[in-house]
Amino acid sequence: MKLSLPANISKLRKEHSMTQEQLAEALGVTFASVSKWERGVATPELNLIAEMADLFGVSFDALVGYEIQNGSVTALEERIHQLQREKKYDEAITEAEKALIRYPNDFRIVYRAGELYAVASIERSNEKLLLRCIELLDQSILLLSQNNDPDISEVSIQNEIAQCYIGLGKHKEGIEILKKYNVGGVHNALIAMAYTGNPGFDVKDAEPYMAGAFGNILTSAARTMMAYANYYFKKENYASSRDALLWLVDLLQGIKIDKNTVAYVDKVIAPCYSECANLSLLLGEWEKVEPYLCRAYEIAKSFDAEPTYKVGNIKFCVGDFEKATAYDDLGESAISSVVKQITQENRDKRLIQIWKTLAQEESSEVK
Repeated sequence: MKLSLPANISKLRKEHSMTQEQLAEALGVTFASVSKWERGVATPELNLIAEMADLFGVSFDALVGYEIQNGSVTALEERIHQLQREKKYDEAITEAEKALIRYPNDFRIVYRAGELYAVASIERSNEKLLLRCIELLDQSILLLSQNNDPDISEVSIQNEIAQCYIGLGKHKEGIEILKKYNVGGVHNALIAMAYTGNPGFDVKDAEPYMAGAFGNILTSAARTMMAYANYYFKKENYASSRDALLWLVDLLQGIKIDKNTVAYVDKVIAPCYSECANLSLLLGEWEKVEPYLCRAYEIAKSFDAEPTYKVGNIKFCVGDFEKATAYDDLGESAISSVVKQITQENRDKRLIQIWKTLAQEESSEVK
């Protein structure tokens, strides 16, 4: 057990931009008392510690600096999680409630118990479990200062609470929470589902969230598959790198209403094909190099002839999509983005030669 109340009072006071005099005034004590607390010469009474915890927005345990034996809590948390994975919910809930009695203010135990009730409630369609889940997750937010998992935040916990309310049929409450914590559109898809899946709402309310969610899908897919392509390239697994790019190409081409009409996704597709040409060259599949590069050239040329950054010719556009605009960091034109790619350092000069030949042939046809 470790107690660090003096250091915590000083630290939290400074984090809240308070002087010792201001803290003393807020608690109705003398400046000398606060000074003694922070120096460890004296200890505040329990009611004053509770007031400070409330003032600083932390739990009583967090302010006092009480640290339980880490191994004990870790073992309990892992035990509960293991029972959850094995779907032994009754046993897991029994263990969780015992742990909550022992460690009611430990974030790991409270949050793990909340997660357990969430999963159990979904599989058992049990309202009581959902209500208990909400209670525990609400409590875990108050203990977030103890959390050291970067994947868990107030936003992620509020997401889970919102889904509990939706599971209880309280769609309005759930949607309001999701909208309040919709940082960067992270909850767009859930909000859209809640609106469209309930007869009590006008589907038009879902339109901006549906459009945002679809945009998130495309952006995430492009970044993810580019990451895969780069990953496999560095592993010298050129075939898998090419597969990742071709998967992305298939996705982007699949959302075009008319595949023969230009769309803003063509500006992404063109450099994907030119990189497939490079990867084919590295694989020694020379017969595929020129066809891929030729396809890149044709798509880039068509896009630059009628460049568009609107979402026309794209499936699943709803609402006022005419005002929507796409952005990219590929360069001013599709041609320039491909040229930049094939002229990178250490690229085979034969790629540039094929490209120049394609451009020259096009020029002679025009003449």
